[in-house]
Amino acid sequence: MIWQLAWHEWRRVRAGILFWLILAITQLLIAWLLFAQLEGFARIAPQLSTSGAGLGAMDLIIAPTLGSLVLILIFSVPLLGQGGFATEHRQGRLTMWLSSPRSSMELVLGRVIGLFISGLPLLFSSALTIAAIGFGVEFDWLRFATALGMLVVFLLWLSAIVIGLSTLTNHTVAALSMAYGALLFLWLLDSFIDPTAGWYWAALLPHLESTFRGLLRISDIAFFASTGAAAAWFAVYQIARRRGEL
Repeated sequence: MIWQLAWHEWRRVRAGILFWLILAITQLLIAWLLFAQLEGFARIAPQLSTSGAGLGAMDLIIAPTLGSLVLILIFSVPLLGQGGFATEHRQGRLTMWLSSPRSSMELVLGRVIGLFISGLPLLFSSALTIAAIGFGVEFDWLRFATALGMLVVFLLWLSAIVIGLSTLTNHTVAALSMAYGALLFLWLLDSFIDPTAGWYWAALLPHLESTFRGLLRISDIAFFASTGAAAAWFAVYQIARRRGEL
């Protein structure tokens, strides 16, 4: 049943023009950012070669572009989810979902996986565009694959956060506002506080940038797994409470 719900969510997203518009804009932005980084790299490449700085295309082209892709996904995925369960309430379908014989966990995981699948075309089409640079410059394919794998984990985490927050309200705009507010706060958090602060672990970018530099850390995976699972569990709790199971 989870996969049926996920497939239903993917078909709903794919049928709308918003998905294709976001996909096209994402491709245009990634291509423009990539070639802007490439132009800057070409200007300083001779100086890098003579100075022996040890920085290459992966550091000065690919990693910044992947960082920009993170921000694009933060803005795009909540739009693809269109408010999650909040939209179902506005359109009058939430009562039908709540009266379904399926468990609350199945309902939530179906929506999370469906939103995750809907975001994969944005991620992989951008990855193909970035990988095309590998035919013209020195490219560390293992490092790129590691970064791409972490972005897949991030996308699943992002889907869980969006769906989890959508259970807090019955209004689509409010659900989108909460999603953007929470995600942008986490995205900017590392620039607000000292790295020695106790809650610096909640900052989003340090958990991704280490992978972009070629360092895969268990703590980063644990962050996404624990907080994403917590968001999904919270959504299950909210749905179960609405169904009168708690």
